[in-house]
Amino acid sequence: MIRNWLGREWNEVKPQIKQLAKPYAFQITQPHGNIETWGNYRVVRVREFDDRLDIVLAQENFSRRS
Repeated sequence: MIRNWLGREWNEVKPQIKQLAKPYAFQITQPHGNIETWGNYRVVRVREFDDRLDIVLAQENFSRRS
């Protein structure tokens, strides 16, 4: 089930995570340089441990700032 979360919107995945009744932490990634991001957050990485989940999110759109 966790592999199905990759690429999906955070708003869709969050209720499923809460149903697991397992503590979780998430981190939002940002691109380096002169980049602007916008849009929904998407799940790009999930690591499952015995006692918790670690989730990495990224915004779905980005472009160079002018």
